Amino acid sequence: MEYDGGEPLRFEVLGLLRVVRGGREVDLGAAKQRAVLAVLLLARNTPVSRDHIIEAVWGDAAPTSAVNLVQTYVAGLRRALEPSRARRAPAETLTSVGDGYLLRVDPSAVDLDAFERGVAAASRLRSTGDLEAAARVLDEVLALWRGEPLGGVTGLFAEVERGRLGERRLAVLEERAELLLLIGRGAELVQELGALVAEHPLRERVHGLLMRSLCQAGRQAEALAVYREARRVLVEELGVEPGPELRRLQQAVLSGENPEPERPTRPMVIPPQPAEPALPTTPAQLPRAPVSLIGRDAELAKLDGLLASHPSGGLVLVVTGPAGVGKTALALHWAHRVRDEFPDGQLYVDLHGYDPNQEPLGAGEVLNRFLRTLGVPSADIPVTVEERSALFRTLVADRRMVVMLDNARGSTELMALLPGSPSCVVVTSRRRLVGLVAHAEAKLVELDMLDTDAAVEVLGRVAGRDGAEVGALRRLAVLCDGLPLALRIAAARLAVSPSLRAAELVAELDDEHGRLAALGLEDEDSTVRAALDASRRALSPLPARLLALLGLHPGPDVTAHVVAAMARVRVSEAQRALDALTAANLLSVNENGRYGAHDLVRVYTRTLAAELAPAQRHEATSRMLDFYLHCADLADGLLPVGRGSVRVAPELVPLEVPRLTGSGDAIAWLDAEQGNIIAAAEFAGEGTERAWLVHAWQLPYTLSRFFWLRTDRSTWLRTTEAAMRAATSLGDPEARFVTLFNLGVALNQFHRTDEALERLREALEVARGSGDVSAQARALTTVADMLHGLGRLDESERFYREALEVSRTAGARWAEATAHHNLGLLYLSKRRYDEAKKWLRAAVEMYREVGEQCGESTCHVDLAAVLMESGELSDAVSSARTALSVASAAMSPYHQALAHDRLAAVFDRQGMAGALAHWQRALALFTELNAPEADRVRAQLARTRSTAPTP
Repeated sequence: MEYDGGEPLRFEVLGLLRVVRGGREVDLGAAKQRAVLAVLLLARNTPVSRDHIIEAVWGDAAPTSAVNLVQTYVAGLRRALEPSRARRAPAETLTSVGDGYLLRVDPSAVDLDAFERGVAAASRLRSTGDLEAAARVLDEVLALWRGEPLGGVTGLFAEVERGRLGERRLAVLEERAELLLLIGRGAELVQELGALVAEHPLRERVHGLLMRSLCQAGRQAEALAVYREARRVLVEELGVEPGPELRRLQQAVLSGENPEPERPTRPMVIPPQPAEPALPTTPAQLPRAPVSLIGRDAELAKLDGLLASHPSGGLVLVVTGPAGVGKTALALHWAHRVRDEFPDGQLYVDLHGYDPNQEPLGAGEVLNRFLRTLGVPSADIPVTVEERSALFRTLVADRRMVVMLDNARGSTELMALLPGSPSCVVVTSRRRLVGLVAHAEAKLVELDMLDTDAAVEVLGRVAGRDGAEVGALRRLAVLCDGLPLALRIAAARLAVSPSLRAAELVAELDDEHGRLAALGLEDEDSTVRAALDASRRALSPLPARLLALLGLHPGPDVTAHVVAAMARVRVSEAQRALDALTAANLLSVNENGRYGAHDLVRVYTRTLAAELAPAQRHEATSRMLDFYLHCADLADGLLPVGRGSVRVAPELVPLEVPRLTGSGDAIAWLDAEQGNIIAAAEFAGEGTERAWLVHAWQLPYTLSRFFWLRTDRSTWLRTTEAAMRAATSLGDPEARFVTLFNLGVALNQFHRTDEALERLREALEVARGSGDVSAQARALTTVADMLHGLGRLDESERFYREALEVSRTAGARWAEATAHHNLGLLYLSKRRYDEAKKWLRAAVEMYREVGEQCGESTCHVDLAAVLMESGELSDAVSSARTALSVASAAMSPYHQALAHDRLAAVFDRQGMAGALAHWQRALALFTELNAPEADRVRAQLARTRSTAPTP
């Protein structure tokens, strides 16, 4: 983010708290003002309430003038951060939001964000086996630490954050040491790790790292001394013996064994087969344009003129103006109007630059979406933003396209999203984006409020009033200051209340004229609050109450069912109330039955929610969480995939739930609601209330099979990691087992095998400790699967057979079926086909017995592979056809794709017609799911076509 003539601001927290502009340190003022900045900076790009700031800065000793002091300190920070801003001009960096403030900071401008990006990059490098590069990256990011974090900031808040940040640095230091030990450079760590042990004597992992480094230096006797000292400290200070890892290290040293784990090898890279040429794609992503556009003829003419002056393309347009002025409406109207001049299609993305409910989209994610739209397989999308940007420019280099980047917040992220000529880029933003003008020669089209005639036309058209009230409508247009958002709110009140005269509405709003006239929207929204309050007062009681409850909902949209649960009313009542809010232009219907709010209205609902009594907020929020947990559990139970025996029992079961009669309904509901369920889980995990922490791990649990069916591995991993934090906080064995198990399975999808095995072994220990034999069976089977995949067949067989015995003991028929299935696959890999057929046929019967359709389908696919390898081709066709039939009944496109793929392989082996058709169907299904198997099938199709005889 750039300010004041393009000079960037840099924020530093990993040492003394500093802000630097153009190489010069910014004067941040008094100690308390610096503390306010620290609070806002650590919550960067997220609204922070005044109450939270007061509690963080003063704690229990807050003075009676604390609110005024916070306002004074914020004003001082605004002057320091934007010294060139005109006195009455809206602030861009530190803005007011509701009852608090929002510090807008580019991720590239904060040393802490740079540190975390580097740590994530190192993790990716380690997962690929490049340990040396991972260690170098960690060296670089650890160098960002200049001393104790938040230096110069006092108070309990700063101390707590210092502890948290210090713990994060220590974890990264340990990770770096682990990497250096794995590549054999432990001897150079002895002094550094010795200092860490002295500083953190109760941290077992540091003791273990020091023992390993001493062994690599040939100092085994000293390593044993480190163990003895660690044991003494742990026993004396905590009353506990060293953990299993330290004990393992001691035994290894005593027995003269190498204490180092086997170093992970770099994965073998097999050159991909040449894929068939991708079909040309012509995207058409522009949302629907507004039905009418009033009062923007001059701006449309300017846009037309700018396009005419750039006949060869390369035009970058920035439509800018305050929130609610109609930037997106104008941009969409014009883009639709000129799309015939750009025959290669349109790309569109909402960057959510000012969305209070979610973080802005980064350039990497936007490029990922664009590249997938343009036909690039997921596996071929580069990792870095720079490489993605280069590939994007290459793909569109000769295309004439419209690229619309809606709701942008800053210039920096946009540079990577700009194609070369001859395309046209349309950006909408509340800011003027000076950086984009300077570096990309963007042309500004600035929107102001509508003139009085146009404003009256808006009022008349929306309200449906005749010319008899034109005088009152003109006065109302003046009161609304020509802002389209305020105009439509006022007009909606007239539209839904035919008996309300325009003059009466003018009289009601007249005393708010001062605030309405100051609708700048960038910095203060109190006048928008007044207009929205006036609209709310026109509502009947239930819609007015719902408007406040909606502010408690953390997700992107709502349905009548969840609103009914939160408000304790019938769904029919909630539906009528939502329709009333929509008629008043306070909500919009995004798609059938789903309601969302403009970003300003969303801020308003959150403000209203904060004004509710604590008991009201707590009850409505609990009902919302219980609604999603109950319904997600119902939908999960209808999926054609076996699941564990986790008891999901929300306290406040909703009276009315969506109609879910089968797997099709369940998948459709989860498709529509997954964003809300994830948001609810994240919200629940932010608190400390035990009941809500249960939601924080059980909500992701109810989505795990859905993500598996949809092959949405990234979301599965992210939500399971969040669930793990909640389960750890709870300390509940069942929660820990389920989340550790799912985390291991999800990690394995990303080939992070070592981490996956570690999590699964932890899950197995939890299950053994709690005596849960069913859980033991699941964990044993999955560990065996991974060992099988690693080629460790004898180990794998031992785990499978132990899982089989445990399953039989527990009467866990599903786990027993899985053990039979996987033993069959093990014998297939050993080419012991008769044994493989026996185990797989037994598994099919067990799957059918427990109603596990996806397992049954997969087992038939695998049985077809055994039959094909043993030369029983007609039986192989029959088994693959059965797999397809069962997968179709289960309504699982992923398992249908697996069955098509196997049928194609059998037909190909027989030399029969039909193989290409089945591979094409498998490819279409895998591609739709964004499944990694798509690339393999695509390559197989290309090979088959290249060897097919010419007709």
